Amino acid sequence: MQMQNKDIQALGPAVNELWDSLSRCGLPVHSLLADQGGRILLEQYKAPYGPQDLHRMFSITKSFCSLAVGFLLDEGKLSLDDRITDYFPEYCQNPDRPIHPWLEAMTIRHMLSMETCYSSTTYKADMGKNWVESFFTTAPSHRSGQIFQYDTSSSHTLAALVKKLSGKGVLDYLREKCLDSLGFSKAAYLITDPFGAEMGGSGLMALPMDLLKTGRFCMDTILRGEGVFADYLREAVSCLVPTAHSGQTPDEQQGYGYQFWQIRDGFAMYGMGGQYVLFYPQLDLVLVMTADTQNYKGGYQKLLDLVHECLTPFLAETETGSDSPAAAASPIWYPPFSASYRFCSNSKGFCGMELSYQGEDGLLKLKKEDLTFTIPFSFRLPTVSVLEGYQQRIAVQARFLDKDSLYLPIQLADECVGSIHILIHLDEAKATVYMRKVEETYFQEFQGFFELERC
Repeated sequence: MQMQNKDIQALGPAVNELWDSLSRCGLPVHSLLADQGGRILLEQYKAPYGPQDLHRMFSITKSFCSLAVGFLLDEGKLSLDDRITDYFPEYCQNPDRPIHPWLEAMTIRHMLSMETCYSSTTYKADMGKNWVESFFTTAPSHRSGQIFQYDTSSSHTLAALVKKLSGKGVLDYLREKCLDSLGFSKAAYLITDPFGAEMGGSGLMALPMDLLKTGRFCMDTILRGEGVFADYLREAVSCLVPTAHSGQTPDEQQGYGYQFWQIRDGFAMYGMGGQYVLFYPQLDLVLVMTADTQNYKGGYQKLLDLVHECLTPFLAETETGSDSPAAAASPIWYPPFSASYRFCSNSKGFCGMELSYQGEDGLLKLKKEDLTFTIPFSFRLPTVSVLEGYQQRIAVQARFLDKDSLYLPIQLADECVGSIHILIHLDEAKATVYMRKVEETYFQEFQGFFELERC
């Protein structure tokens, strides 16, 4: 549904009101820029930043790496299903250190969608060792391609891949492909790691206007572009993997594409501290924001909430899909299921799992040698029970995040207030389980990745 002319005229004042709200919100917001249909609606800055000051964009850099991968795909220099180990033989052909099968199976697609075999950023374990090499020498925690887990070392390695295949750094390659024609600033650059590799996960130094120009290019390509790169970009900004199990805010639970986040009513380039390029295709609107919320817990979500509040009146009458990525899938769409699994070796002492569901109800059992955690759940309403071993009341309302991913958010009651999050990704003969506990003292076993084989 197209916006009426009166709505288009009202959007400009609304964005100005958004700037006023951001300026009064108590957070250090540095800039807000807006473009609708190629027309700049707003460009505002706050000290210590002005229009000519480069700003650290943090993880927005990841989206730029994704754009570079899309252009390499367009040139035929790679396939998304290529194995990343094939491109880095210098780190992967040591006979004294054979490559783990889970790493060997990792593809470029897995890296783009943050479904690597690692539970955390690999180079942070020892930042005095080669950051790119760490991606190939760190022991994996689970199979690739199973579960979303944010991993900045993946993007760092993608930047190294761009350099290998193009002979240029990420920005220089993108300048050749699109940025120079957009008027992207010549002063912009990527910070390098201690070993000279570009920090593809967080190193972009650029002007907010650079992001607005890049955002307009992306929006136009998505809405009207043709060819391999345009098709790639449309896929990159779609919801490809669920994030509800790890996201701790509404916008972080909407899903992920290829180094782009889903947000309410749109998608985004998303950087630590409140760096955003926010896309709203229904309005043909691009918003850029820079800030520093690192000292304010939950500050970045407050910024997004103010944006959402501003735009909701304009989005309310546009057409939205019925299959929101965060929506629960009805269990009646799935046939009855019952299976038993054995855990691969793990440090938490789990040895077996039983999972069954039929209709609205289900049951999960997690077995240790001397204890079984029995967790009943429902797809309709929270099922209340008592968790063995801890004798704490729990309530569980499960949902499918996609056809293979069952999510159990477990509310803890009584003395232990908090939550346990369990995501089970099911294959025909295997399962990958991710657990995360949010509680001050106990429930340490419910933490980490686990691989299981069907009995």
